[in-house]
Amino acid sequence: MKKNLLFVNGCIRGRDSRTLRLAQRVVSRIPDADIDVLLLPALHLTPYGAAEIAERDALSRAGAFDAPFFALANQFKNADAVVLACPFWDLSFPAMVRAYLERLCVTGLTFHYDQYGQPVADCRPRRLLYVTTRGGIVDNSDPALADHGSAYLESICKLLCGGRFDTLAAQGLDIIGNDVEALLQQAEKQADQIAAHFWD
Repeated sequence: MKKNLLFVNGCIRGRDSRTLRLAQRVVSRIPDADIDVLLLPALHLTPYGAAEIAERDALSRAGAFDAPFFALANQFKNADAVVLACPFWDLSFPAMVRAYLERLCVTGLTFHYDQYGQPVADCRPRRLLYVTTRGGIVDNSDPALADHGSAYLESICKLLCGGRFDTLAAQGLDIIGNDVEALLQQAEKQADQIAAHFWD
C-alpha cells in the first residue's frame, strides 16, 4: 500500500532552482509513495495579520477544524511524510516558508498542550526531510554562518509530529572555482541513499 508523501515546493526560481533539482531527485526515488505536490510560490502567502489571527482563534475555539482556513494544516497533518524544499536564504529560508509554517501551528488541530503545559504532537508524518542548496559553506558552530532554518524546522517537526528530521543539502555552489555540477551530483548520491531507506 502506498504512503502519502507531501512534497512542499518552496523553490522560488522554479525550473532554474538547484534546490528543486535535488528535491525532485529524492522525491522521484522514494518507493511506494503517492506524491501530493504543494507549490508554495503559487499560493502568495503572507504573514498573518490581526484579522487572520482572530479568525484562526475563533475557529479553533469552535472546534471548526474542517474549515477551509485550516486546509494547509490538515494536509500536513494527514501526510505520512513530508519533503520540504527551499533555498538557503539569509541564514534561513524564504519568508513564504515561514508564512506556510505559521499556518501549520494550530492548537487543538496539529498539536495540543497536556496537563503539565507541555506541547504534544498531533500530526501523522513520521518523517520530515528538508532539502536545500547553499551558495556558501554553513558552520553551525558560528551563529553568523549557521543554517538557522534547519534548526527551526527540526523544532517544528518535534512540535507537530515528533518524527524523524533530516537535512539534505548541497553547499558551496556559489564559491568561485568550485565544480558546481560535481557538488550537485554528490548530493544526488546522498538523495538516492535517503530515498532507498526513506520508510525504514
